[in-house]
Amino acid sequence: MLNEQIDNFQQKAPELLSDLAKRIELGVLSKMSSANDENQQQARQIGIEIAHDIANAWGGEVIYIPRNLILLLSERDRKIYAEFNGRNHSELARKYKVSMQWVYQIVKKMRKEEINRRQFDMFT
Repeated sequence: MLNEQIDNFQQKAPELLSDLAKRIELGVLSKMSSANDENQQQARQIGIEIAHDIANAWGGEVIYIPRNLILLLSERDRKIYAEFNGRNHSELARKYKVSMQWVYQIVKKMRKEEINRRQFDMFT
């Protein structure tokens, strides 16, 4: 019965849902301690169930999925700031494929955010 449901989904699901299910399956498998046949079957079923849930919740809607650039850039900026030692602007610029001026701006911005986060606000 389960294999029949999986086969049916894989044959008839729209490409987007099929791709979503496969990505979830691979993500689940990567978190499991071993990739045996039983785990692979469970991961595939989890992927299909989540894809079905998403189709039921948002099916028929036009949905824009952002690329999440703000979060990715924020993570990059945190890495640059963490690796910054005061003398390695050009090294960081090459490593992260940004200009040296941009490294200066990132360090300045991150330093300001850190100070604001640590500073006591007398008026709250």
